[in-house]
Amino acid sequence: MNILFITHRYPHPPNRGDRIRSFHILKRLAELGHVWLATQYDETPSDESRQVLDALCEEVLLERWQPRKKWLRAGLSLLGGKTMTEGLFANPRLASRLRDLAQRVPFDVVVCFCSSVFQYAEVVLRASAKKPRLIMDFVDIDSQKFFDYAEKTSRWSWKRVLYRTEGRRLRRLETQIEKACDQLFAVTPEEVALFQRFCQTDKLIPISNGVDTAYFDGTLPQFADVAEIPYRCVFVGAMDYHANVGGAEWFIHNVLPALRQRFPQAEFDVVGSKPAASLVHLCQNTPGANLVGAVPDVRPYLKRASVVVVPLQVARGIQNKVLEACAMGKATVVSPSAAEGIQTDISQKTSESSKNPSNPPFLVCETAEEWVKQVANLYEHGTLRKELATAGRQLVEQSYGWSARLSVLENFLSVTGRAESTPTTENQDDLSKTE
Repeated sequence: MNILFITHRYPHPPNRGDRIRSFHILKRLAELGHVWLATQYDETPSDESRQVLDALCEEVLLERWQPRKKWLRAGLSLLGGKTMTEGLFANPRLASRLRDLAQRVPFDVVVCFCSSVFQYAEVVLRASAKKPRLIMDFVDIDSQKFFDYAEKTSRWSWKRVLYRTEGRRLRRLETQIEKACDQLFAVTPEEVALFQRFCQTDKLIPISNGVDTAYFDGTLPQFADVAEIPYRCVFVGAMDYHANVGGAEWFIHNVLPALRQRFPQAEFDVVGSKPAASLVHLCQNTPGANLVGAVPDVRPYLKRASVVVVPLQVARGIQNKVLEACAMGKATVVSPSAAEGIQTDISQKTSESSKNPSNPPFLVCETAEEWVKQVANLYEHGTLRKELATAGRQLVEQSYGWSARLSVLENFLSVTGRAESTPTTENQDDLSKTE
C-alpha cells in the first residue's frame, strides 16, 4: 500500500504536542505500507532527525516554512476570503513537488495531519490518475480554538474580531473537509461531539493521544542522580505557542507570588523553546520565575520538580504534557481545560464521576485560590505527592500507550488496503464542492 502523509510541521524530534502525535502516526504508517512524507520546517532539521525519517519513508518532500512570506500569505489568504491558517502553511514549491509526485506514484491513501494541509491533499487529488482514499486527522477542531481565543480577548480589541473571523472560516473549511474525506479523526470524544454540533457525520471518530512510557520513565538509570527540589514547580511546552505562553504568564501573575509568600524558596521553571518576548520580560522581573528555555531533554526538569503544573487557560483535546508528567511519576496539577479530554477517558472506563475518580491521577484547579491551596498542600505532604505520582503512572501504563491508541487507524488502513479504490460518483461530487 502506498501512503502519502502530509504534515504542517517537520515531525521530529517528537518534543512538542503536534510532533509527538504526527511522529507516532508516521511510525505506524511505515509499519503498514510504503510511506512518502510531505512536510515543512522552520528550523533546519539535524542530521539525526533526517536519518530517522529517511529510514521510515520512501521519500521525504521537505520545504522550508518561509518566516517572512508566511505572514504575507496569511494576510492575502484572509483578504481572499480564506483562513489565515491556510496562508500561513501555504508553500507553492511544496505544492508543485506534490503535484509531480502524485503523477508518478499511485497513492492508495493520503493522510493529512491538521486542516491546514488539506490544501495539499486537493493538489494531489487533482493530479492523481486514480483517486486515493483521503483521511484527515483534525487532532483538535481548530475553529473552536479561535472562538475560545476571542472569548479570552477584550471585547474592544481588534484581535477579537480577527479571532472570530478565523474561527468562522475554519469552521467552513472543516465542513468542506468532511465532505471530501473518507475518514476523519480527532483527539477526544469532546472534539467529536463539538464537530457534530455544526456538521453531522458518521466519519469522525476519536483517536486519543498517547505517551511513550518507556521513554518518559523517571525510574530510568540515567535519572538516578536527579533529586527532587522542594517547593519547585515546572511547566513544559513550546513557548511560542499562544496557549502555553498565556498559561505560564497566568501562573506567574496569579499563583507564584502567593506561593512565595508562604514558601519564600518557591521557584517556577518554564521550560520550552522560542519563548515569547512578553514571557521573557515577565520572568526577568518576577522573583522565583525561571525561564529555562529550550533544552535537549525535558525529562530531568520534570523529575527534579516537586510539582508539575499545566495552567492552560485555553486548551483543546488531550494534552501530551499532562500524559508525560504522569508517565514520569510526578504529582501534577492542571486546569479544567487541560484535564478535560483525559477526564472523559477516565469516566468512560469507570463508573466513577470524571471529576472525582477514586484514585485521581492529577489535581484539577480553576481559580487562583484553588491553585495556591492545592500546590501548597502538595509542597507540604510528600505522601500525597507520591499517591498522585503512582496513580498517574498507572494510568498511562494501562491506557495511553501509542500502540493501543493507534489501533483504530491500523484497522481502517487494513480495510482500505483490501478495498477497491475506484472513486464513486458521490465522492467525486463531494470533492468538487471544495474546489
